[in-house]
Amino acid sequence: MVVWVASREYAGIAEAGGVKNVTCSLCENLVRLGNKVIAFLPLYGCSDLQNVTSFQKNDLMNTEISVHGKLEKVQYATGWSCGVEIVFVCHPSFAEKRAVYTYTAEEERLNNSHVHGTGHEDALFLNTLFQKAVVSFASFCQPDQIPDIVHCQDATTAIIPTFIKYAAETAMTERIVFSHTKCVVTIHNAGPGYHHEFPSAQECIAYTGLPLEAVEKSMNGDRVEPFLLASLNAQLTTVSPQYAKEIADGTTQTAGLSESFKYHHIIIKGITNGIEFSKYDPSDIKKSLLPFVFNPARKDLLGKYHCRRFFLEKFFDDSTADGSPVETYQGIEQFGHLETGSAADPCEPVFLSYHGRIVRQKGIDILAGAASYLLAHDALVRFIFIGQGEQSLENELIDLSRKYPGKCLFLRGYNRSLARLCIAVADFAVFPSTFEPCGLEDFIAQVYGTIPIAHATGGLCKIIDEQTGFLYKENTDAEISEIIQSLVTLKQAEGDLFNNMIAYTASYVRQHYSWRTVVKEKYIPLYTALLGKK
Repeated sequence: MVVWVASREYAGIAEAGGVKNVTCSLCENLVRLGNKVIAFLPLYGCSDLQNVTSFQKNDLMNTEISVHGKLEKVQYATGWSCGVEIVFVCHPSFAEKRAVYTYTAEEERLNNSHVHGTGHEDALFLNTLFQKAVVSFASFCQPDQIPDIVHCQDATTAIIPTFIKYAAETAMTERIVFSHTKCVVTIHNAGPGYHHEFPSAQECIAYTGLPLEAVEKSMNGDRVEPFLLASLNAQLTTVSPQYAKEIADGTTQTAGLSESFKYHHIIIKGITNGIEFSKYDPSDIKKSLLPFVFNPARKDLLGKYHCRRFFLEKFFDDSTADGSPVETYQGIEQFGHLETGSAADPCEPVFLSYHGRIVRQKGIDILAGAASYLLAHDALVRFIFIGQGEQSLENELIDLSRKYPGKCLFLRGYNRSLARLCIAVADFAVFPSTFEPCGLEDFIAQVYGTIPIAHATGGLCKIIDEQTGFLYKENTDAEISEIIQSLVTLKQAEGDLFNNMIAYTASYVRQHYSWRTVVKEKYIPLYTALLGKK
């Protein structure tokens, strides 16, 4: 089977959110199972080619693509990564970008209208150019590269199936190339702000050149939705069965998409993302990026607590008498610090961590409220937050770390090894998302012997309550405070109480949610069914 996978991001090459991990793991495991895979990716100014072999730009692979009435010259480059052929779409608009979707601080310094953290002002242009370029590559592909399946990752690539349908009409390539091709579009997040919609039908037609008949069927109010366009010509999937159900029921935030899907009788199939265990394995520090080895599945946790001591020594003092942050770990800013118990209260504190984006979808304001309550009532706990995002929420965490010195640490920014360390040193990881399509951080916690506490929503429902973690239904600071306090009381009464859960959970995740298992048991059967094969 020949599979094309289109994505704006790819782990190890161009990283932004969780889509990068899904794209990379899907591609690599399809190859391991005997399929030919071509992954399409823009070549950004921030692209890291260290993991790409045989990279080269091909002077014979050039084309012109019409976007918003203007012909854009595009060149293709190729390379290989872990058996996956990577085709890069090269254009100056991608080459000037220092991050995949948003402006960086450096770009803001060069142009103050490009505010750090805000989305690219030419996002619709970038998405349209990339998607048309993927389809246009068919003009250069060899017979053994013609796709059986084109799998598109999220809204930024969701119009590709429609471009394929209208390829001849929009002068991208001959339709005959895709005569037997089937398409899949995976919704990674249907929440507000993730749709990459066009503001009007006129704007969509101007950018894409698509016919009015296609655009009119894809309206959500005044906007044209890429996911609705995709539904006309592709199988829609999302990243967990529970999230698929919530989209269908309209019980999650979708800014009107749920109602549109229901009106058009669109069925979305849920397939839970996996985890590439080999890239996190705590028994190998080269893979885990942690300072010590341990094996939760075998109840070997000594190295986990060595990691904690290492962590505490590093973040014992913030030296911020003037209120300014300490800068550590390649630009990570430290607010607050951590201390262990005192002689008067010699019990070991229980450590709780949060790793992820600092945005309201993740329930940071709710968790901050719970942390404030627990710390104000002298609960023997320590909170670790690491991430970046909305400034108001970052400020809330900064204030929390200063209000409770020694008990709350906020590390602003992202560093892969430090983020993993923050999860590994904790007893529990808290996930208070208001909605969550799938979630990878809960898997990472389980692999590192850290028990997840999560709001029972979307993909977090893959946690089995009281077996592989703990779920709660009411997403309030009072509810979180109560469950944390009850677990803290249990752990302080018997330190090894949760070791059996830790061991079972680590084994369970590896057995049931490895990417190889997900691809073999879910995606290949899906592709085969779409192609009408047994």
